[in-house]
Amino acid sequence: ELILLKLGGGLLTDKSKPLSLREAVVKSTVEQIINANKQMILIHGGGSFGHPLAKKYSVSQGINPSIPNQIFGFAETHHAMNKLNSYLVNFFLEKEYPTLSIQPSSIFIKDFHNYSLNSIDIIEAALDLKVMPILYGDVVLDKQGSFTIISGDQIIIELCKNLKKYNVSKVIFATETDGIFINAADNKGNHIKLVDEISFEELDGLDLADLGHKIDVTGGIQGKIESIKELGRFNIPVQILNGLEEGNILKSLTNKKITSTYIKIK
Repeated sequence: ELILLKLGGGLLTDKSKPLSLREAVVKSTVEQIINANKQMILIHGGGSFGHPLAKKYSVSQGINPSIPNQIFGFAETHHAMNKLNSYLVNFFLEKEYPTLSIQPSSIFIKDFHNYSLNSIDIIEAALDLKVMPILYGDVVLDKQGSFTIISGDQIIIELCKNLKKYNVSKVIFATETDGIFINAADNKGNHIKLVDEISFEELDGLDLADLGHKIDVTGGIQGKIESIKELGRFNIPVQILNGLEEGNILKSLTNKKITSTYIKIK
C-alpha cells in the first residue's frame, strides 16, 4: 500500500514573490507527514521558484531560437526547482526523517508526446528501505533535441503507470483551496460550490469555477482535472484538499473526514 502525496507549489511558496517560501506552512506539512507515518512518495510543484522562470523563458514550449537566453533559462529553472526541493528535504532531515530526493530531469525523457521513466527500480528500492522518495516538477530533455517541463501532476501519472512492486491506494493533492469548485445556480442566484464527492466519469461535465490563481505554466485547475481523469484508468481514488487548513494533510493520510473533493472509483 502506497500513498502519492502532491504538494502544490502555491501551497509551499508565496506565488506573488519570486523564490519565497511559506515557512510555517512547510514546517506544519512536514510534521503532518511524519506523524502520519505512512509509506508514501512525495511530489511537489514549483510555485514561486519554478514557474516565473519557466514562464519568462517559455521552457514548457520547447526550444525557440527567438527567445533570448532560453537555454540558460532552462538551466536556471532546473536550479530553482532544486533549491526548493533542497529546502523541503532539509526540514525532513532536521526531524531525522529519511528522505531521498530524486531529480526528475535525470530519470524522465520525452519522446514526442510520451514521457519514459527510466529507473522506477531506484524509487522502489528507496521504498523498500522505508526511505521516502521526493520528486518535483522539473525540466526534461526530449529525444528530438528540445526540452519541456514535467509537472508534478504528470509525474504522478507516470508513477501510477510504472510502479510494479507497490499498489497505490490513494493520490492526494494538497492545494490552497478546499477542492474542486463549480458554478452553481439556485433560488439564491449564481454562486460557487464545492464538489465534495464525485466519480471519475462525472468529471467531464463540470462547469468549473475560476478561482483566479495567478501564473501556472502547467495548466491550472483545468490541467489538474485532465491529469486526474487520466488517473481514473488506474482505479485509484483521488482527494483534493486544502493544505493551508491545519491538520488536513494528516487527517487525509490517516483516512479521517475533512472538507475536500473526493473522486471515487465506481
